[in-house]
Amino acid sequence: MRKVNTITLLLTCFLGFSSCAENALKEEKKADTNAKESTQKVAGSPWVKQFEDTFDVGSGLSQWTKEQRADYNSWYCDYSSSVPTTQWRDGKQCLEIKTTKLNAYKYQSGFITSNYQYKPENNTEYMLSANIKLIAMDGGTYKSFKDTYGAWPAFWSVQGNGWPTKGEIDIMEGYSFAPNASRFTSNIFYGTSVGANLLGNAAERNYPANFNVDGNNGWHLYESFWRMKDNVVTVTIKVDNITVATYTNGSVSNLNFNNFGTHSIIFNINVGSKDSNFIDPNKINLFTTVMMWVDDVTVYKRPI
Repeated sequence: MRKVNTITLLLTCFLGFSSCAENALKEEKKADTNAKESTQKVAGSPWVKQFEDTFDVGSGLSQWTKEQRADYNSWYCDYSSSVPTTQWRDGKQCLEIKTTKLNAYKYQSGFITSNYQYKPENNTEYMLSANIKLIAMDGGTYKSFKDTYGAWPAFWSVQGNGWPTKGEIDIMEGYSFAPNASRFTSNIFYGTSVGANLLGNAAERNYPANFNVDGNNGWHLYESFWRMKDNVVTVTIKVDNITVATYTNGSVSNLNFNNFGTHSIIFNINVGSKDSNFIDPNKINLFTTVMMWVDDVTVYKRPI
């Protein structure tokens, strides 16, 4: 994120109005406080940054692959490579993924996969973090994600080749079931044969009951901590620094984190489902659009 050059601002104010310097310092302090409230990332020593994208407007998303295909889990959603863009939103430079209704039962959306991949070696830990906001629009009016029905945004990591034999870690999966309802979960998928998930949804964990997607102006910090200590793997999912779930091989029958491969990072918004009992296609209502804004995404690594 770009910030105003404080030195230039102070010099200008000093020459023009003596009180401006004090106001500028107050504004800078306020901006820093707001930034900390938004991100609250803990990445001091011994954490070392491995990957970052701040989604500067005009950057072209060169660190990502933009998918062009139908969604695997829904009859109603196609991904277009033209959808993921960088935009100024809420005064931040963001990745924006938005939905568009093409006809009664077809929606266009976006799906991006990082070219960067990671996996902890023994006695190391990785921290994957992203600041995300989910919002809808009805014409020129903003609507809550909770007012929509049938939206399915996600922030996750996966080794796509040979899925699910190299694992999948879902940090955030959101589901909208209006009126005024939504559900957020984490999940893990794994199997020993291509196309066959052995876990079902046994690893799905609901977010805390008091999680409010509209809180903090809609911005939330979503994190995955993936570590291997003496060949024992632990994955911890957090939202706004609150633990959602902690997984080990013993958490779910048939789970084997030690067989997970290197993972890419994914952001997408699916619409609907192939299971009409889960998401009724006749009830889908995304107003004009549902959007995912991602302020930044980072990966840090440390020895443990």
